Amino acid sequence: MTKENARIMKDLRFRVWYIPEKKMYYRGYQKLLHVLLCEDDHGKNDGKGTPVKRAGYDDCEMLEGSSTFDKNRREIYEGDIVKVSYQGKSFVDVVDAITDMFGSKRTHPLHRLLMRNGIQGNPENLDMEVIGNRYENPKLL
Repeated sequence: MTKENARIMKDLRFRVWYIPEKKMYYRGYQKLLHVLLCEDDHGKNDGKGTPVKRAGYDDCEMLEGSSTFDKNRREIYEGDIVKVSYQGKSFVDVVDAITDMFGSKRTHPLHRLLMRNGIQGNPENLDMEVIGNRYENPKLL
């Protein structure tokens, strides 16, 4: 890996919706035969979470972090419902798949959401706030 690629690549983080419990786990780590589900460690383990159980892949929905933070310094993940304001326009929408997973194409991590709402390119000064997610707060949509 070149220095340029190392600088561009982002740290991949996943949150997990665990279907049998209808519960969101703070972090999920993909292992060979299972997903390791973790609760929030409140910074004690560098934000990696506290392992609490193993789960099968079929029971988990892995939700990738965007490496983009809202105005409250909360990371935005796939499945989050966000309120966005930009140049006098406001909307509420759900974050779908992160388009540039490794950050190599230099497109905005929320590219699809922005394009769907008429915002082109890589805008700066977006006012974004996570107001929930489609799993725990579907009525917000």
